[in-house]
Amino acid sequence: MIWIRRLCFSMLAIVGGIFLVLGSREKPEAPRDFVIVEYWEKWVGTEAAQMRQIVDDFNNTVGKERRIYVRYMSMTDVDQKTLVATSAGVPPDIAGLYDNQVAQYAALGAVEPLDDLAASHGITEQTYLPVFWKGCHYNRRLYGLVSTPGTIALFYNKQIFKENADALRSAGLAPDTPPGTLADLDRCAAILDQKDARGRTERVGYDPLQSWYIPFTPYWFGGELFDAAAGRLELDSPTTVNSFQWIARNCQRLGLQTLMDYQQNGLVNFDSPQNLLLIGKLVMQQQGPWMANYIDHLRPSMSQVVVPKSQEWKLANRADNYAWGVAPFPSAVPGLEDVSYSSFDVLMIPKGARHREEAFEFIAYVNRQDVSEKLNMLHCKNCQLSHVSSNFLQHHPNPYIEVFQDLAASPNAHGVPQIPIWPEVYKELNDDAQSVALEGADPQTVLRQAQARMQERYDGFHRIEIERQRLGMN
Repeated sequence: MIWIRRLCFSMLAIVGGIFLVLGSREKPEAPRDFVIVEYWEKWVGTEAAQMRQIVDDFNNTVGKERRIYVRYMSMTDVDQKTLVATSAGVPPDIAGLYDNQVAQYAALGAVEPLDDLAASHGITEQTYLPVFWKGCHYNRRLYGLVSTPGTIALFYNKQIFKENADALRSAGLAPDTPPGTLADLDRCAAILDQKDARGRTERVGYDPLQSWYIPFTPYWFGGELFDAAAGRLELDSPTTVNSFQWIARNCQRLGLQTLMDYQQNGLVNFDSPQNLLLIGKLVMQQQGPWMANYIDHLRPSMSQVVVPKSQEWKLANRADNYAWGVAPFPSAVPGLEDVSYSSFDVLMIPKGARHREEAFEFIAYVNRQDVSEKLNMLHCKNCQLSHVSSNFLQHHPNPYIEVFQDLAASPNAHGVPQIPIWPEVYKELNDDAQSVALEGADPQTVLRQAQARMQERYDGFHRIEIERQRLGMN
């Protein structure tokens, strides 16, 4: 809680500057006598422009009919600016935030519950895939709805698998299909690693550090990260320890020099022609459906092996046109299938927003099936809704979108633990993985210490939250 107080007070000190900057920006003219809904969003660049299409569609249809005008502003650090504005009593009507902020903002009393508005618009548990519906709740209250989701799967280079077919077959592995178990992935990775004559790494089969999702690794080992019934984090559980030991084994296989080289040139070059997956220096990687857009933009030849993309409809199997494939990231537990981590971007209404009902009209519009499918196709993501159209599956820019959709619908789909301190826990686990991988730290010791630190933080936050509720501050 201390860090949140410090954040709020330090940011409040510069709130005047923030609003001076925001106020000075040129804003589109709104029609007269319309309710103006202020919408702040974190996206910039292409994704921001694509969301603007949705805003414009709303303003020209539902908004015009109901005399609501959404004024859309994309900005960096929208999470901090939203907290500051809410503390100052001048929040936007809609804030486009992250899934890990649902519990955090709800516990701080910084956002409005939306149960009544969702019910009045016919948005219910049946509307959503369970992993996303659960993720929008905290303490059984609904605090947001999804704008775009993203489910994580295994991307792999089909061409490199084919080129190493003999070696894979000799090890009892199929070169035309991705690994089905984590043990198979480990064997594949070792075979596909490649060094030059001087022993320098030219290619890595799999590097666990080339992932944004390291803290969620226990999910693929059958574990959880938080026991809600006991109010206890599970950072030192046997499954979490096993998952970090697996990370350590993979890193030992690669060696420190390779890890350091790949750390320097890996995720930092994600949106670059030097992306390791695209130049064949990394064969397998955890990623979300949006990776298809990056491949098409940065190395289009990987997505038109047989014919130009504009003609792939002529092929009996659209996937034949791609040098890359997608499959569920394999589990370490026999029989545990279709495990995934599903994240999402969320639309929330800050506490004290002037136009709560009108703001929700736009949020509900974004969650209409046709609108949601349009936005998610633009962003190259899967969909949060329990039902999608055949058009969405057949014409999505990612030819494997059904894999992501099925993973999100799986009973083994997981989201972020709904605890207010999750951003701190996420950073802790990332730091711990670096210690284990690069410094040779013992996973059990590191995680036992992490459990003690983070559990103390959680317990302290929880006590303050209970006191806030007693005083009616939430």
